[in-house]
Amino acid sequence: MKYTSAVKFWLWIGVIMVFFQIVIGGITRLTGSGLSITKWEIVTGTLPPLSEKQWDDAFELYKETPQYQKINKGMSMSEFKYIYFWEYLHRLWARLIFFVFLVPFIIFLFNKRLDKPLIKKLLGVVLLAMVVASIGWIMVASGLTDRPWVNAYKLSIHLILGLTLFSYLSWVAIDATGFKKLKFNSSTTPWFMFLGLLIIQIFLGGIMSGTRAALFYPTWPDMHNEMIPAVILQGDNWSAENFINYDSNLFFTALVQFLHRSLAYILLIFGAYVVYKYYFVIEDKLWKNSIVIFGSLLFLQVLVGIITVILSWGTIPVFWGVVHQAVASLLLISVVFIFYLMYSIKSP
Repeated sequence: MKYTSAVKFWLWIGVIMVFFQIVIGGITRLTGSGLSITKWEIVTGTLPPLSEKQWDDAFELYKETPQYQKINKGMSMSEFKYIYFWEYLHRLWARLIFFVFLVPFIIFLFNKRLDKPLIKKLLGVVLLAMVVASIGWIMVASGLTDRPWVNAYKLSIHLILGLTLFSYLSWVAIDATGFKKLKFNSSTTPWFMFLGLLIIQIFLGGIMSGTRAALFYPTWPDMHNEMIPAVILQGDNWSAENFINYDSNLFFTALVQFLHRSLAYILLIFGAYVVYKYYFVIEDKLWKNSIVIFGSLLFLQVLVGIITVILSWGTIPVFWGVVHQAVASLLLISVVFIFYLMYSIKSP
């Protein structure tokens, strides 16, 4: 089925909105705003505090959290409103995505602009979005008990699921747009290998963010005059305790940053290989442009990652941290688009 321009535009608006949700989520994390709203109120939580008493009540709830008691004790109301804003925007934007999706969906369904295959895919998008939102709250709840931050593992799972939603919706939008089929006869194995490594790297990036690991080794190319931190090489540090209570030792943050850096170099070299190998496989402008965009985003991502690390003295630079996450999202989608061109899956 050929879809109308309105349907295609609607799908791409959804993709863009999910992308900005990921960006806002990055800002929320880097500004330490994620724990400012201590309740998950799907309906009543749509409105922010509107009176001085409501603000006082919200602030009092935040004062009961470990983050306030261990890190932000004595913060002013204006400082609280700042972190509240980013978490509120993150939740509000998710609600806006829901309505931007729901209203046109009902209209298009009533006007028979959607076929069964697309409807099934969109229902899959909804289910995945519900999972992402649920994991998001589980993540927030993990920072309201003992630790002053959300659990790094749950944060990474939330990030991976959010990017999975972004990738799947992008695939649906690409498919509905109807790009031409390409004759692709080469092996796709290297691309699957790259995608697998990229997913691991994104997960490690989430752990980096959750543990604020960049603050401990803000140097490059060494890590405080060591290529491999000595703490990693000490056998006694490889214990389950250090992986569970990761915020009570230097070992885990050193390990995560070392792995994240090392895998970045591997991805850069491997990415250069696949660009060289596949650029001339198909004499098609769209294919070649896709390969060039992929290679450019990969190089940019590594460069921004280095800049973010070397600027993380005392505090992680919010701008560069968010750009790093945004470029990672775009890099992932560039790989998804290349997969689409290779397989040319079309709706009937």
